Amino acid sequence: MLSIPSLGEVCRFLSDPALDGRFPGSAGHEQARKYLTDKLERLGFAPLFSGKWGQPMARNQEVLGENLGGIKAGSSGRTLLVGAHYDHFQGIPGADDNAAALAILIETCRLLDPWHGSHNLVLCFFDLEESPHYLTGSMGSVYFTKHCPIDLDKLDCAIVLDLCGHDTSIPGREDALFVLGAEYSPDLVQVIQSTESPGVSTYMARNDRIGDMSDHHAFRLAGRPFLFLSCGWWKHYHQPTDTFDRLNLAKMEGIVGLLREIVLKLDGLVVRPTPVQDFGRIEAESLKRLLGGQLSLVSEDSVTEVIRRLWR
Repeated sequence: MLSIPSLGEVCRFLSDPALDGRFPGSAGHEQARKYLTDKLERLGFAPLFSGKWGQPMARNQEVLGENLGGIKAGSSGRTLLVGAHYDHFQGIPGADDNAAALAILIETCRLLDPWHGSHNLVLCFFDLEESPHYLTGSMGSVYFTKHCPIDLDKLDCAIVLDLCGHDTSIPGREDALFVLGAEYSPDLVQVIQSTESPGVSTYMARNDRIGDMSDHHAFRLAGRPFLFLSCGWWKHYHQPTDTFDRLNLAKMEGIVGLLREIVLKLDGLVVRPTPVQDFGRIEAESLKRLLGGQLSLVSEDSVTEVIRRLWR
């Protein structure tokens, strides 16, 4: 058995106020970087970046941040990637954003060890996701795709997690997890529809209803299939109150089980990057389940408004 701290222990460490938000360039950010690098090694990954764990990102010879990554080789030469960002804002613990997702990824990869897959398995911890880098060329995941250590043409799916530790605010649907990006491939829809895990329920929606809210942005721009898993925003988003004690660890365990099954089902599958023609029906069914069948879909605008409202 791998010597890895528990899901809660990992999340508690990364959201400790002593790390002061894991702000790039700070001592807390350096602590988080070393901690996550150690977990990559303990999980049995090989360094992803030409024998190194880190991919420094510099501007005018000043290092702004550093992506971290590891790889476990498969037999086919094709790749699956799971990832989340590890930076945050100074003065904010960042438990939900994004220590919870990091802990989920580490626990999932622990359960996937040893890896005997057809696909390579890549685990990435992206840096510089937050403002002022958000959705710019200096965003860590964008830099990753532009200086990619793997063959992007053989990346069958990038699964990105963000804001995965809290209950949603819909009464009776606190276990909701939004899944965006499946609309780009019928294979992804089939995998999500056929995968369940105790403690969490998935609801699919089109990514453009919300827009690129995290590192899946880079993979969409690169034209690669992706899935974005998130519980949406909540009142503690980007607030000093985003603390460990407010997380739902049982729901996070459910997401671990879900993610593990998704990875196993995608392994060996060459994902077809073909838009799903009837995704509107799939999306409507998800919304009706989410709202207990009380939704009347009258227009595209109304669907977008409902999803944006639920996201908050």
